[in-house]
Amino acid sequence: MKGRPSVWRITCARVVAAGVVIALAPLPVAAAETIQAATPSVDLRAAVRKIAATERLAPIPAAPLRDGMQAGSAPESKAFFKTPLGAAVIAIVGAGTAYALYSAKHDRIHSAAR
Repeated sequence: MKGRPSVWRITCARVVAAGVVIALAPLPVAAAETIQAATPSVDLRAAVRKIAATERLAPIPAAPLRDGMQAGSAPESKAFFKTPLGAAVIAIVGAGTAYALYSAKHDRIHSAAR
Protein backbone atom coordinates (compact mmCIF):
# COMPACT_ATOMS: atom_id res chain seq x y z
CA MET A 1 0.00 0.00 0.00
CA LYS A 2 2.65 2.48 -0.98
CA GLY A 3 0.48 4.26 -3.56
CA ARG A 4 -2.16 5.82 -1.28
CA PRO A 5 -1.84 7.05 2.30
CA SER A 6 -4.22 5.54 4.77
CA VAL A 7 -7.40 7.27 5.93
CA TRP A 8 -5.99 7.64 9.46
CA ARG A 9 -2.86 9.34 8.20
CA ILE A 10 -4.90 11.88 6.17
CA THR A 11 -7.28 12.51 9.08
CA CYS A 12 -4.39 12.96 11.51
CA ALA A 13 -2.68 15.42 9.14
CA ARG A 14 -5.89 17.44 8.83
CA VAL A 15 -6.37 17.56 12.62
CA VAL A 16 -2.78 18.71 13.15
CA ALA A 17 -3.12 21.40 10.45
CA ALA A 18 -6.40 22.63 11.97
CA GLY A 19 -4.81 22.72 15.43
CA VAL A 20 -1.86 24.77 14.16
CA VAL A 21 -4.19 27.25 12.44
CA ILE A 22 -6.37 27.61 15.54
CA ALA A 23 -3.31 28.05 17.77
CA LEU A 24 -1.64 30.67 15.55
CA ALA A 25 -4.74 32.70 14.60
CA PRO A 26 -4.91 34.90 17.73
CA LEU A 27 -1.17 35.79 17.68
CA PRO A 28 -1.52 39.00 15.60
CA VAL A 29 -4.29 40.19 17.90
CA ALA A 30 -2.19 39.50 20.98
CA ALA A 31 0.82 41.29 19.47
CA ALA A 32 -1.10 44.50 18.83
CA GLU A 33 -0.71 47.32 21.27
CA THR A 34 -3.67 48.38 23.31
CA ILE A 35 -4.88 51.75 22.12
CA GLN A 36 -6.32 54.07 24.69
CA ALA A 37 -8.75 56.75 23.64
CA ALA A 38 -6.75 59.92 23.22
CA THR A 39 -8.36 62.95 24.76
CA PRO A 40 -8.10 66.04 22.57
CA SER A 41 -5.77 68.59 24.09
CA VAL A 42 -7.46 71.49 22.25
CA ASP A 43 -11.15 72.35 22.31
CA LEU A 44 -11.89 72.63 18.59
CA ARG A 45 -15.15 74.51 18.94
CA ALA A 46 -13.53 77.20 21.09
CA ALA A 47 -10.65 77.52 18.63
CA VAL A 48 -13.02 77.93 15.67
CA ARG A 49 -15.06 80.54 17.51
CA LYS A 50 -11.90 82.46 18.39
CA ILE A 51 -10.61 82.48 14.79
CA ALA A 52 -14.05 83.34 13.37
CA ALA A 53 -14.36 86.30 15.74
CA THR A 54 -10.94 87.78 14.92
CA GLU A 55 -10.53 87.20 11.16
CA ARG A 56 -12.64 88.67 8.42
CA LEU A 57 -12.93 86.80 5.17
CA ALA A 58 -11.95 88.72 2.08
CA PRO A 59 -14.58 88.87 -0.68
CA ILE A 60 -13.84 86.70 -3.70
CA PRO A 61 -12.97 88.86 -6.70
CA ALA A 62 -14.99 88.30 -9.87
CA ALA A 63 -13.28 86.27 -12.56
CA PRO A 64 -11.68 88.51 -15.18
CA LEU A 65 -13.30 88.49 -18.62
CA ARG A 66 -11.31 87.19 -21.55
CA ASP A 67 -10.04 89.53 -24.24
CA GLY A 68 -12.76 90.39 -26.72
CA MET A 69 -15.55 88.76 -24.70
CA GLN A 70 -18.22 90.96 -23.31
CA ALA A 71 -20.74 89.75 -20.77
CA GLY A 72 -23.66 88.24 -22.68
CA SER A 73 -21.97 87.98 -26.09
CA ALA A 74 -21.27 84.68 -27.79
CA PRO A 75 -17.63 83.73 -28.47
CA GLU A 76 -16.56 83.85 -32.09
CA SER A 77 -14.94 80.58 -33.08
CA LYS A 78 -15.22 78.28 -36.04
CA ALA A 79 -16.41 74.70 -35.76
CA PHE A 80 -13.93 72.14 -34.40
CA PHE A 81 -14.19 69.77 -37.37
CA LYS A 82 -13.28 72.58 -39.79
CA THR A 83 -9.89 73.05 -38.11
CA PRO A 84 -6.85 70.97 -39.14
CA LEU A 85 -6.97 69.11 -35.81
CA GLY A 86 -10.64 68.29 -36.33
CA ALA A 87 -9.94 66.98 -39.82
CA ALA A 88 -7.16 64.79 -38.42
CA VAL A 89 -9.55 63.40 -35.78
CA ILE A 90 -12.12 62.55 -38.46
CA ALA A 91 -9.43 60.85 -40.57
CA ILE A 92 -8.14 58.75 -37.64
CA VAL A 93 -11.65 57.67 -36.59
CA GLY A 94 -12.53 56.82 -40.19
CA ALA A 95 -9.34 54.78 -40.67
CA GLY A 96 -9.97 52.88 -37.42
CA THR A 97 -13.54 52.07 -38.42
CA ALA A 98 -12.46 50.94 -41.88
CA TYR A 99 -9.77 48.67 -40.42
CA ALA A 100 -12.23 47.16 -37.94
CA LEU A 101 -14.69 46.35 -40.74
CA TYR A 102 -11.91 44.94 -42.95
CA SER A 103 -10.45 42.77 -40.17
CA ALA A 104 -13.88 41.41 -39.24
CA LYS A 105 -14.38 40.04 -42.78
CA HIS A 106 -10.79 38.91 -43.45
CA ASP A 107 -10.08 37.05 -40.22
CA ARG A 108 -7.87 33.95 -40.46
CA ILE A 109 -9.89 32.05 -37.86
CA HIS A 110 -13.31 31.01 -39.09
CA SER A 111 -15.26 29.47 -36.25
CA ALA A 112 -18.89 28.50 -36.01
CA ALA A 113 -19.29 30.66 -32.90
CA ARG A 114 -18.96 33.88 -34.92
